[in-house]
Amino acid sequence: MARQKIHLIPLSTHKAKMKRDLAVVMDVAGTILRMYRVAKDIEKGIILERVVTWQLIMEKRGRALVVPQIDPDELLSSQADDTLGTLLSGREDMLEVSCSSSPFSKEIAIRIVGRSRVTIRDLMDVHLRVKAKCPDNYHTAGMIVDEDRQEVVFAVGTGGAPFPGMKDVLIDLDHLGADVYVASGDSMRSLSHLADLGIDLSRVHPVSSPSRKREIIEDLKSRYLRVVMVGDGLNDLYALEAADLGILTVQQDTRPSPNLLSAADQIINNILELPKILAKDG
Repeated sequence: MARQKIHLIPLSTHKAKMKRDLAVVMDVAGTILRMYRVAKDIEKGIILERVVTWQLIMEKRGRALVVPQIDPDELLSSQADDTLGTLLSGREDMLEVSCSSSPFSKEIAIRIVGRSRVTIRDLMDVHLRVKAKCPDNYHTAGMIVDEDRQEVVFAVGTGGAPFPGMKDVLIDLDHLGADVYVASGDSMRSLSHLADLGIDLSRVHPVSSPSRKREIIEDLKSRYLRVVMVGDGLNDLYALEAADLGILTVQQDTRPSPNLLSAADQIINNILELPKILAKDG
């Protein structure tokens, strides 16, 4: 009797068709890192301590947080009385819209900042205030622009450090078999320090707008059986809605917007709760 032929599928092809079990996508500011934020009210010329950025944005439609993807320490070597347009001249593409109270294009943001009368000194003021408080940690500097006023209305400075126990959380997620990804509006320059926590930088998605975060979730859903999004801000809303499980952490901000509350499947008060929830949910 003739031997029956057995057709073998190459192992590499077989693996490519198999979905892995779990991907966990995390925001950075307010999720992985506890943030210290200050804002300068440009019109009033005053510094506001410990601001909640989304509240300043959501005060009215047509506001957006825009962040130049440059090292904020570069500000300190700039001419303080030059306008923000001077700082960004020739590198306008480095300006990114992080979140907004209504649809807001990058082109509008570039135009407003380019024509602004606000000076580099205003960004210096918030950056130096944050650096004095958080000297050795993550730093960014940005601005809130107002489309109606066609002007920068707030300069914003942030500094941050990992929440206590963050390394342990990442170790526990690894023990659960989870692949951890990061989706953040910040530049890769700002996010490279995540390697110190053991995060694989090849899984870090920088300069991610709210819609880009959603795209990242949808892409991962084609490769994993379950995709979890963990975030804390309005720029995470689309991703929370798109994920198989959307987890809102309020460890940074105990007054999340109603939109965030409705988008989340679960709410946690401390990032240390995350591995326990996923172990139970799994």
